[in-house]
Amino acid sequence: MLRFGRDSRSAQPWLRPPRLRTLAEEDAEDERHASWLELFFDLVFVVAIAELSHELVVNHTLGGFATFVALFVPVFVAWQGFSFYADRFDTDDVLFRVCMLSAMLAVAALAVQIPGVAHGESAGFALAYVAIRVLTVVLNLRAYRHVPLARPLVGRYVLAFSSSVVLWTASLAVPEPWRFVLWGIGLAVDLGVPALIGPRFVGRVPLHASHIPERFALFTIIVLGESVVAVALGVAGSDWRLSSAVGAALGFLAVACLWWTYFDVGAGLALAPGPWTAVRFIYTHVPMWAALTAVAAGVNLLIEEAGAASLDAGARWALCGGAAMYLCCVSLIQDATARGILRTILSVRLSVVGLLVGLPLLGAGLRPVTFAALMFVVLVALVAFEVSRNLRPDAHSLPKTTAE
Repeated sequence: MLRFGRDSRSAQPWLRPPRLRTLAEEDAEDERHASWLELFFDLVFVVAIAELSHELVVNHTLGGFATFVALFVPVFVAWQGFSFYADRFDTDDVLFRVCMLSAMLAVAALAVQIPGVAHGESAGFALAYVAIRVLTVVLNLRAYRHVPLARPLVGRYVLAFSSSVVLWTASLAVPEPWRFVLWGIGLAVDLGVPALIGPRFVGRVPLHASHIPERFALFTIIVLGESVVAVALGVAGSDWRLSSAVGAALGFLAVACLWWTYFDVGAGLALAPGPWTAVRFIYTHVPMWAALTAVAAGVNLLIEEAGAASLDAGARWALCGGAAMYLCCVSLIQDATARGILRTILSVRLSVVGLLVGLPLLGAGLRPVTFAALMFVVLVALVAFEVSRNLRPDAHSLPKTTAE
């Protein structure tokens, strides 16, 4: 027998049927963390985030932003489908590992097809997404067979996800732009069904209330990492111009402030009780991650245009508009974990959001470095205020299970 799982002291069989881990005695008593396979799985999404950010750098017009957002949604759906399944039913056996590793290949294929969608070659993207969702359906069918308690929820998931697969497959026979209409309907099914039916199964098929926030925080680190990559590569390709170096430093510091606001308030806490709390927490991360990716593209553009007379409108909105959207989303997310703490800083955050929205409108004539410096000053003032309020929630604890 091969040894699988976290405890190497006991041999485990190659195949083990899924079980509802979030109701298991050991998971109810012990704090649960991301597995090595989950961390490995997240890495492939670095490619997807990088491709999305690059496409926004190439085309940061209004149409480019719309395409960016539309392509970000299936990337999120691909990640959350496997992450939620693993949270509930992961037994770390051979079949589960094979499905997850196969999904990684499909996600990699999805990522490299992102530029093609923007240039009229979308069939490969659709095929990769179909492969990802088929694997999700296969895993959920396995849970349906072995976990009777989960059948009312998982059965509806399988029906919804299978309907989406049919729509995406049918889209291959339809020319653009009608193909994208079928994609949109399929994504609405993928996202809407879990949001609508999940709260009806509170307590029966819960998510792990501390493991899920950790998984989302880890993915947030991946998205933030794209900004760090943009800084490093941007400076490396700038022939060491002083303006580019200063712009890179200011861009990095601004992103560091955004990191601070997420991880210093509410990160690591369990979700607050309530079915719709989990829904709000999960789905608000979609625009938040998209906003962070836009900031990464904005940092890249800032470094490229640092020596120009001013930043173009797309770059300004990617930087400040992305940061403003991020702060709005972070506040909604943290309301699901640190409600009492959030009330003390919400009005200040909203004021900062207003300043960030006004800066692209009023700063059109500013030099790029000056623009970035003003953005940094606004963000560092917010961080200083939050630090002064001593908002780190080190001693909080909440129940460890909740519902999607």
